[in-house]
Amino acid sequence: MRPTLTLPACLALSFVALASNAADGPPPPSVAQPSGINLGGTSFYDGFAGPPGLSHQTYLKFSTASSIRNNAGKNNSAFDDPKINVITLINQLSYYSPNSIGGGAHLGWSLLVPIVSLDGDFGDNGVKLQDNATGLGDVTFGPQVQFDPIVDAHGRPVFVQRIALDTIFPTGKYDKHKDLNPGSNAYSINPYWAATWMPVAGWEVSWRLHYLYNFKNDDPASSSAQVYEGRPVRDTQAGQSAWANFTASYEVVPNVSVGINGYYFRQISDDEANGSRLRDSREKVLGIGPGLFWRVSDRQGFWLNTYKETEVQNRSRVDYAVQLRYVHQLF
Repeated sequence: MRPTLTLPACLALSFVALASNAADGPPPPSVAQPSGINLGGTSFYDGFAGPPGLSHQTYLKFSTASSIRNNAGKNNSAFDDPKINVITLINQLSYYSPNSIGGGAHLGWSLLVPIVSLDGDFGDNGVKLQDNATGLGDVTFGPQVQFDPIVDAHGRPVFVQRIALDTIFPTGKYDKHKDLNPGSNAYSINPYWAATWMPVAGWEVSWRLHYLYNFKNDDPASSSAQVYEGRPVRDTQAGQSAWANFTASYEVVPNVSVGINGYYFRQISDDEANGSRLRDSREKVLGIGPGLFWRVSDRQGFWLNTYKETEVQNRSRVDYAVQLRYVHQLF
C-alpha cells in the first residue's frame, strides 16, 4: 500500500488587501481567508493511507509573492513593489484504527500544528502592510474515515478514498494592529473528500475536494483604522469557499513517480463587515506545477511539490512555492 497518510495540509498566504486612492474615499475593510487552509499541501496518491496506527508527517514550504491582485485580476495600484515571503513548518499526527466498520471503513483523526514566518516588504510610495513575524499558526483537528482500497481481479488497487471533517481553531499568533498574521482569530469548518484512481498500472489521478465555512472575527486586524459605511469595523467574516487539490503522475521507475500537482480555489460568497456584504471581495486562484513522489518504504514516503499561481483575484499572487514533505509510521 502507498504510504500516503491522512489530511496533509499546508499554509498558503491568503488575504484580501482592498485599497483605493485617497480621492475615492476610505478603502473598504480587509478580510482574510484563514491561512491554515490546504491549498496544494496534498499530493500524489492522496486517497491512500499507510498501515493502521499512528503516523507523523513534516512539511516545509516556502512561497514568495510580488503582486497583490484586485477583483479584475490586475495588480492593485495602491501597492508599490510588494514582496511577501512565507515559510511554514507543519507537524502532523494522524491515526486510523486497524478495526473496520461496515464496508471496510476505518475511523481515525488528524492533528496539524503549524509554525509560520511572515516577512512583508513594501515600496515607498504605496500602501504598507505590517507583518506579525514568526509564530504559531492555527491548529487543525478533525475526525476522518479511511476506506480500504477497491482492487481488481488481479489484486491491484484501483480506487481508494477518505472523508474528513476538520475544524481550524484560532490558536495562532494574532495582533489586531498587524495586517498579516499567522493566526486568523476565527473558527472555520473544513470538510473534504480525498480519492485516488489508478486506471492502469503505473498511473494515478488524485483529488481532494474541500468546502470552507468561516465564522466571525470579532476583533479584526489592521495597522490602520477601518471604517465601513460610516462606522468603525467591529467584526468581519470571510466568505464561504470551495477548492480542489489535484494530481496526475506516472511511476517512471519502481517507487518513484513524477507528474503535475495543482489546486483551484474559488470563494463562493462575499466577505462581510459589520454584518454587511462587501462587494467584489471574492478570492480566486489557480496554482499548478511539477512534482515528485518517492515511496521510500511501506512505512516512509517523500514528496517534492512546486507551484506557480495564475487566474488570481483579490489576493496576493504566489510567484513560486516549493514544498518538501516526509511521512513515517510511528507504530
